[in-house]
Amino acid sequence: MERARFALHRAAPFAALLLAVFGCGGAAALSERSGGTASYDTGKAAYDRHDWVQAQLDLKAYVEQYPGTDRTDDALYYLGLAYFQTKDYALASTQFDRLTRDFPQSTMQPDAMFYLARCDDLDSRPAPLDQTETQRAIDRYQQFPAAYPDHAHSGEAKQRMQALRDRLAEKRFRNGRLYTKLKQPQAAAIYLRELIDDFPESRWAGDAAVLLAEQLVKLGKREEAIEALRRLPPAASDEMKSRAASELRELGAAATP
Repeated sequence: MERARFALHRAAPFAALLLAVFGCGGAAALSERSGGTASYDTGKAAYDRHDWVQAQLDLKAYVEQYPGTDRTDDALYYLGLAYFQTKDYALASTQFDRLTRDFPQSTMQPDAMFYLARCDDLDSRPAPLDQTETQRAIDRYQQFPAAYPDHAHSGEAKQRMQALRDRLAEKRFRNGRLYTKLKQPQAAAIYLRELIDDFPESRWAGDAAVLLAEQLVKLGKREEAIEALRRLPPAASDEMKSRAASELRELGAAATP
């Protein structure tokens, strides 16, 4: 009993220290993040030396205390970038969105638009999962080169848009393939047709055309299957082109009418 009481007595100061430092539910960490000096220069200096957390604290304090100065748009931009550097894309997006809405004439407007799309891009999920962020990133990337065709990020926006469109195509292909495994060729054909119509430039379009033809054969639609194989998308791989030619021969059809 005495030994247990002694152990408890020794542990008490340590427990009190933990409570003082972290509080209930980590309150100390939260209060520490809410500090900062409301100074653009101080925040920008922290950003320039790659002290992302301090830059977040100072620039956040600045935009809260001075929401309408001639430097607020700059502060929002670098605050967004500071969050971006720590991979807090939701908070970064909030700053860029506010900048584009509240300061449409800002010289930071184009870059803020690009990073809005980039945040959605980096927050997006792999093809098997929900594609809400992917579609939003595509929409924003599409707007960017149209609005700023000569901007330094215009080429990157186009490349990322194509990569994300390819992911949406993969999502359709996976859905189509799933329904083939479930022996539901009609449902599979719907997804595969949508892929070919909406994403003909995708690397998945050729795979979809061959798989679509196979489902159409199962549905007794031989002529439609032949047409699907003859109209193989240009992006089809050599493997898919070979398979299409082989299946056309099995159907007793030439590669061209």
